[in-house]
Amino acid sequence: MTPATNPQEDQLALLPAGGKPPARRPRKGPSATLELAAQLPIAQVRIDSPLPQLDRIFDYTISRQLDDLVHPGVRVRVRFAGRLVSGFVVGRVPAHVAGKSLRPIERVLSNERVLTPEIADLVSAVAEHYAGTFSDVVRSAVPPRHARAESLQYEKPVLVAQVRDEDTARWSRYTNGAALFRRLRNGKSANTRGVWSAAPAQPWYQDIAALIRAVLEQPSGGAVVVLPDAHDVDLLARELAELRELTAVLTADQGPERRYREFLRGLRGAARLVIGTRAAVFAPVLDLRLIVVWDDQDDSLWEPHAPYWNARDVAAIRSSATGCALLVGSPSRSVETQLWCERGWAQSLAPNRETISVSAPLVRALEQDDLARDAAAASARLPHMAWSVAKAGLKAGPVLVQVPRRGYLPTLSCQNCRTPARCSCGGYLGFGIGQSIPSCTWCGAPARDWKCANCGDTHLRAVAIGVERTAEEFGRAFPSVSIIWSQSSAIRRSVGAAPALVIATPGAEPTADGGYAAVVILDARAQLQRPQLQATGEAARRWFGAALLARPRAPLVITADTSEPVIQALIRWDAPWFAKRELADRAAAGLLPSTRMAVLHGAPADIDDVLSLLTVEHQVLGPTDAGAIVVVGRELGAQLSAQLRVISATRAVKNAGKPVTVTLDPREPIAKAAAPMAGS
Repeated sequence: MTPATNPQEDQLALLPAGGKPPARRPRKGPSATLELAAQLPIAQVRIDSPLPQLDRIFDYTISRQLDDLVHPGVRVRVRFAGRLVSGFVVGRVPAHVAGKSLRPIERVLSNERVLTPEIADLVSAVAEHYAGTFSDVVRSAVPPRHARAESLQYEKPVLVAQVRDEDTARWSRYTNGAALFRRLRNGKSANTRGVWSAAPAQPWYQDIAALIRAVLEQPSGGAVVVLPDAHDVDLLARELAELRELTAVLTADQGPERRYREFLRGLRGAARLVIGTRAAVFAPVLDLRLIVVWDDQDDSLWEPHAPYWNARDVAAIRSSATGCALLVGSPSRSVETQLWCERGWAQSLAPNRETISVSAPLVRALEQDDLARDAAAASARLPHMAWSVAKAGLKAGPVLVQVPRRGYLPTLSCQNCRTPARCSCGGYLGFGIGQSIPSCTWCGAPARDWKCANCGDTHLRAVAIGVERTAEEFGRAFPSVSIIWSQSSAIRRSVGAAPALVIATPGAEPTADGGYAAVVILDARAQLQRPQLQATGEAARRWFGAALLARPRAPLVITADTSEPVIQALIRWDAPWFAKRELADRAAAGLLPSTRMAVLHGAPADIDDVLSLLTVEHQVLGPTDAGAIVVVGRELGAQLSAQLRVISATRAVKNAGKPVTVTLDPREPIAKAAAPMAGS
């Protein structure tokens, strides 16, 4: 190319050396110019696009050259709207509508059929259930491709598991547990579903391992276990170390190659057991016999991106579609799984009375007699009773002290008017260990000249005390005792059997060799007073979880009134009773899970537009500045989801306003909504 002057327009133009402009490349014509595959020449493709208006199947032709490569489940590249996009082939059909011009598949990225028909149907069902798109869900179901992992050979193992004597005895301690174990072991577990509340002094991962051995004792059949985090995955994997050849591990912290390699082991039948975190619920396993979900109330089992699915409900959808057995377990019990039991969809598995009388901790809560002996017990953070139990427990071994908040002084308020102290960014102010100036818990900026926006006062008071400050206080009270603290930023996984005070936040409690000699649960009253729908259920989960770490018949002290229903459930070790009570209260108030809810986030005008298009019988809470809640009867949930999907796609096609984010059955709906308005 040499610059040349255009004499007519007096500006530079780039021309080739010969003085002629380059010839344009001819555009590719329609697929009719290609020689098509002899049989089933049309591929049905799901393209990778989150746009709701594109959430459907598109047809593309298959050339003879690609005939042997294009199969349902493979990744392909196709041309859409003038650019190349990725997609999955979900089917092949013999012909298309006459006169309709179709584009060809450009290339096949891999001949690996990563999206099996079962998982494709599951992804579609999850998208429909949560009013989302196929593309958003399939990203969780199928990890990104890694060519080197595909080139490896994966051999099917011949190893089978061996059921131990203690495996059978372990499940005989649960009501209906022996029948469940027998069905799994005999290979007759189709449509068997259980809701499991863990037994005291019996590690949950050993219970799951017993069921896995029962399934894998057969020469065929597989299982999927979904756990909250990688540490739980490691615990179960170590418990099943003899089955390492049969096991694939899928966690979020794996590198792309390892994750894809483990995925392929399950896909090709080289692994009969998949253990993993949230997305493992979609793992392809040949002849799936059992899905286990542990701690279904844990926040990590909720997908943080649209369409915000929950692993427990995805497992239920998969069990319904395939007929495989399903077991959902928890330290306590969620109201969602209790509803399954009451409607007969699942059976309850709870520890029998003999097991409870021998193994459950001795729970002590605040009573009127305690208040009479200690007038300050009602307001004290550490009543004398709790101090005495901790002191006595240290003579026999480690003592666990559960604190609901991390940090030192994580929350501050105005000393005068009690208004929460906030930074200019909106974050809460708090003190870290060793700090003399409060700082923002969000942005970290120090608040040197803080002044209350409400009353103008400059003095602060502590609203909550964290694990670090608690460890400091116990260190002064027990100067000769080893103090160990554990929280999300610095988790201690295990401690020995020597006497020590272990201060930990919920979920970060280390396991102790032989169990804890005593357990103290602090700030229990404050946990029950949180203005959240899940407050009491989450408190039950945390407290039962701490109690599971105690030795048989070890003392447990909790700083809450013994008259609280959740405390009564803990004393009797009767989580199903508490879940049943909570479910009845929610049903009376028209709340989840007896109803279905859709939370709409967006501009008020756009929310009103969506609400005006809904025809299913519903009730609306709001809209408020935060959004609106649409409530329908549980039997109308599928209609609500279907209509919201159609409305989102229609509004996107018409470019009618801004998108409205839809969240179906959220873990925590909008806490403060307006009074119910008339529904359509």
